[in-house]
Amino acid sequence: MAKKVLITDTILRDAHQSQAATRMRLEDMLPACKALDKVGYWSLECWGGATFDSCMRFLGEDPWDRLRALRKAMPNTRLQMLLRGQNLLGYKHYADDVVEEFVKKSINNGIDVIRIFDALNDVRNIETAMKATKKYGGHCEAAISYTESPVHNLEYFVSLAKELENRGADTICIKDMANLLLPYDAYELVSALKKEIKVPIHLHTHNTTGTGDMTYLMAIQAGVDIIDTALSPLANGTSQPSTEAMVATLMGTEYDTGIKLEDLNGAAAHFRDVAKKLKEQGSLDPKVLNVDPNTLLYQVPGGMLSNLISQLKQAKAEDKYYDVLAEVPRVRKDFGYPPLVTPTSQIVG
Repeated sequence: MAKKVLITDTILRDAHQSQAATRMRLEDMLPACKALDKVGYWSLECWGGATFDSCMRFLGEDPWDRLRALRKAMPNTRLQMLLRGQNLLGYKHYADDVVEEFVKKSINNGIDVIRIFDALNDVRNIETAMKATKKYGGHCEAAISYTESPVHNLEYFVSLAKELENRGADTICIKDMANLLLPYDAYELVSALKKEIKVPIHLHTHNTTGTGDMTYLMAIQAGVDIIDTALSPLANGTSQPSTEAMVATLMGTEYDTGIKLEDLNGAAAHFRDVAKKLKEQGSLDPKVLNVDPNTLLYQVPGGMLSNLISQLKQAKAEDKYYDVLAEVPRVRKDFGYPPLVTPTSQIVG
């Protein structure tokens, strides 16, 4: 039975992580919060991922202050974060008690939904964070890191989802970080999951290969419950498909999101100025706005691409961009085909 599709907007986290190396500041977010809070999103992704690192390393901000300020500014909307399981928001594994305390503090400071993943889909690396999320009253969204390789197939992903559901996941996320999940494959995967899984299915993709909107549309027809989109000023390319485009596409159909386009306009107008500022300061490189079907070959996620460009600029080796991308699949094969998502994408890159 078809039903309303729910929307998670990534404008405050993954959109600028994917396009501008996570350089959006809190002062760029707060003026739009009142408008965002009225939209009626299922959730707003605003924390976790690279935001913690970026706040402290590059922006001179306290990430906890950012979270508390956003919570205060958006009292009516679920706030969502991305957590790398046992890595938390760092680049090494932390002890179980540290993981539990971090999850507790995140929820106490305003997070409602925690999307938890492991780059290798190793359930041991996410079970502590899952248990802690449930223990402290958060919504536990366990994620499957989606990839294409000789060792990853439909049965593998369905079996993994069943294990995550059995361990208490409130929703299951298909985390397609490099827009590798093609439209008909999305239909097949979501259909298979809906037959086996009782909890809602949340799909996350990007528009790096130019297929993101079509992937969402096919997934919606297969019964997906929630999709990740980004407000148009920081949508598409290495970011998520545009919120406005998906809302307009589904309007008046059995899948209508219930979101009004006019409610998105005010926030979108604000972020157009923010995107302009990020371009002017050099954080947002035009390369990340382009569609590149070669991503299907090298499988590099959006957030890594914007950082890779930034690192190559620092090394005065920007002309080596396409050579580096061509090398990635060869190195990945040598590693045994890990899904490319933090931290494996950085290690392989």
